Amino acid sequence: MPRAQLAQLVGTAASGRAAPAVRRRADGRRALSPAARALADKALADLKALLPDLPDGSLAADWAYLCKQMAHDLGLGAPAALDRLRAVRDAVVAAGNARVVAVGSPASHAAIEADLAALVGKLDRAPRARQVYPARRPIADRLRDHDPAAGDARYVGLVDPSTSSGVFINSAPATALTDTSDDALLDYLASNTFGGHGGHSLWMKTAEAGLAYSNGVHPFVHDGQIEYYAERCPRLPQTLRFVIAQLRAANIDVNIARYAIARAFSSRIAASYEQRAEDMAGDLTDGITPDVVKAFRRRLLALAGSDDLAATLAARMPKVYGPVIPGFGPAVPDGVYFVIGPEAQLVAYQEYLRTAVGKAAVLHRLYPRDYWTPARL
Repeated sequence: MPRAQLAQLVGTAASGRAAPAVRRRADGRRALSPAARALADKALADLKALLPDLPDGSLAADWAYLCKQMAHDLGLGAPAALDRLRAVRDAVVAAGNARVVAVGSPASHAAIEADLAALVGKLDRAPRARQVYPARRPIADRLRDHDPAAGDARYVGLVDPSTSSGVFINSAPATALTDTSDDALLDYLASNTFGGHGGHSLWMKTAEAGLAYSNGVHPFVHDGQIEYYAERCPRLPQTLRFVIAQLRAANIDVNIARYAIARAFSSRIAASYEQRAEDMAGDLTDGITPDVVKAFRRRLLALAGSDDLAATLAARMPKVYGPVIPGFGPAVPDGVYFVIGPEAQLVAYQEYLRTAVGKAAVLHRLYPRDYWTPARL
C-alpha cells in the first residue's frame, strides 16, 4: 500500500471511519472480538507513530518488519521478555564491569568498608568474555536499504520533520594528550583560538548574530577529537557561511594566542570532590596519568614562548578547523559530517555543499529506522 493508504489505515482506530481504499482491512478489524480489537488498536497506534520514521525507499519492507516483529513479540510473552531483560542486567552488573570511587575521610571509609564489601560481594564474579563484534557499520548498511547510491556516505542528514531549525554535529580526529610532537601541539593551540566563551569566540559571535543557540568549536584533547556543534540554526548554510567569514576575517594577535594557551590549562578545581575523584579514576584507567598531562603542558609552555606564535596559529586555522567546517578546509577520511533538520533545511544544505565543497558532494538522508537493530525473524 502507498504511504497515504497506510496513513488512512492507522487512522481507522481513532476515527472509527474507514476510507474506501482500506475498508476491507477496517472491516476485518471490526470483526475481531473486543479484546482482540483493543490489542489491534494498540498496534495501529504504534504503527501510526512509526510511519513518519520510514522512508519511501524501504516503506514496504519496514512496514512488514514492524508488523512481524509485533506479532513475534506478542507470541513471545511478557515472562520470556522479562527473562531476557534480566539476562542483560546480569551481564552488566558483574564484578568485572564495576568501578568503585570513594571520597571521604579515613573514618568515613572505615565506617562504610563492611557495607561496601557486602555490596560488591553480591556482584557476579563469573568471568565475562569480551564481546567481539563484526566489522560492520550498521547505520550505513541500513541507509543503503533505501538509498542504494549512498555507498560510503560522507555527508548525512537525519530528517526531522518536527522542527524548523537545523543542527550541526561534525567531528574529526585531532590532537590528544598523548601526542608529543610540536606539530600536534601547535594544532591544538590553533584549535583553541576561537573556542570557549571569549568575546571573539565563534560561540559568542554566532549567538550574537542569532544564527545558533548552543554552538562552537570544541577540541576534546582527552579523546583526540575536535567537534563543531551548532543547534537551532535558522538556516544551516547561513550559519556556516557566517562562521567561515568570521574565521577568514580573524586577526590572531598576541592576546588571542595567550587566550589559546590559557584554554589549554583547564582545571577541575571548581567541581565537587566526588566528581573530581570519579574523573581522576577514569583518567587513570584510560592511561591519562599525571605524567602524561605534565609532559603535554610543559611542552605547551615551551611553545608559548615562541616569538611568532600568533602568526603560526593563524596559518594553521584552515588545517584544524577545516575538517569540521565544510567549505573552510578539506574534509578528512575519518571525519563525521552530520546534520539534523527538516527536508527544507537539508535541501538548502545540499545546495551549499555543491557550491562550497564540490558538485560531487551529496547529502544522504537518514531516518529513525536506520538506527533500528532489527531482529532476525
